[in-house]
Amino acid sequence: MPGPEGRVRYRLLVADIDGTLVNAQREITAPVRDAVRAAQAQGVRVCLATGRIWPSARRFVEGLGADPPAILYNGALVYDFARDEVWLRRALPAEHARAVLRLLRRHPAVQPHLYVDDRVYIGRMNEITAAYQQKDSLQAEAVGDLADWLSTDPMKILIIGPPAALAAVVPELDALPFPVNHVFSEATYLEVLPPGVSKGEALRAAATHLGIAREEIIAVGDNLNDLAMVEYAGLGVAMANAPDALRARADYVAPSNDEGGLGEVIERFILSRARRDGTHAS
Repeated sequence: MPGPEGRVRYRLLVADIDGTLVNAQREITAPVRDAVRAAQAQGVRVCLATGRIWPSARRFVEGLGADPPAILYNGALVYDFARDEVWLRRALPAEHARAVLRLLRRHPAVQPHLYVDDRVYIGRMNEITAAYQQKDSLQAEAVGDLADWLSTDPMKILIIGPPAALAAVVPELDALPFPVNHVFSEATYLEVLPPGVSKGEALRAAATHLGIAREEIIAVGDNLNDLAMVEYAGLGVAMANAPDALRARADYVAPSNDEGGLGEVIERFILSRARRDGTHAS
């Protein structure tokens, strides 16, 4: 990877949404939006990568004026929203998902959220899901026992609960008789994803489709579900509000999301380079 002075001319910047693009109020601030537009004016493609589904991510994509594609479901879907084309889609085998859901019956402190065809399903409504619906601007549908209800391959399972309760789930996931891909996207969010799925693998697929080398990519994130893309990119950036494990693996640590860190990254590694060289990215 290049050093943090950014000797490479970057052509693609990929940013997480929650904790990275938006502040604690889940707003895109004017300085960040202006920096993104200035980068785009230099020919840099700016894309978003999130655990959110398209109906939830869309308002941020459109509010920012982000470029296609969007990386969704923590990498299980790469979606060109401008052409309504799917570049990559990987689902969780239904029999594996049902085994995970049956396991979670033994953990009443956590609430599983099942994602099927851009919709969210739960067993029953509770305060955990009520808070989640408000945060992600989604409506979840209660269908009773999820393991009994599920009949098709879902995209992922989001398990929400207290950190200690989620920590107790992890060794049971690891003890299942098949590999389970799981990652924390927040301290209270544990995500079960299809095998081989990560934001890093999705970024690799998107970059290949676009003909962009990894050395020409900046990836910015704030949590462990961003680690794979931060490590894949030519310049991997962690926000100051990221956990130690992510900051330790990043090439550069930016100011926090409440300090406009994404805008600072763009200024340091894209706009200042363009002014210095007197050239435009291509």
